[in-house]
Amino acid sequence: MQLADYIGKSDLEIIHFVFSLIKDIDYKIKNKTFFYKNQVIHYINEHVDHFISRLHVRCSLQRIYRAEIQQMITPKLKNIFERYPLLSCV
Repeated sequence: MQLADYIGKSDLEIIHFVFSLIKDIDYKIKNKTFFYKNQVIHYINEHVDHFISRLHVRCSLQRIYRAEIQQMITPKLKNIFERYPLLSCV
């Protein structure tokens, strides 16, 4: 039995997407592509919207997936913000 069989294909795609997005953000902050927290948040929102629209599911399920993705990203993003000094707009 594979992990995809146990949790489902869409859930596995979401997990893979979140980890690749966090890795991408970490890489871009290291390379000084992002200087502001707002840039990071805007980048995340754009990619999450694009990913969810690609799933072709109902609006109610899109909201649930969006909430799950935000729940998975938030603690990892907090750790990234603690490691790197980013500017924030007031």
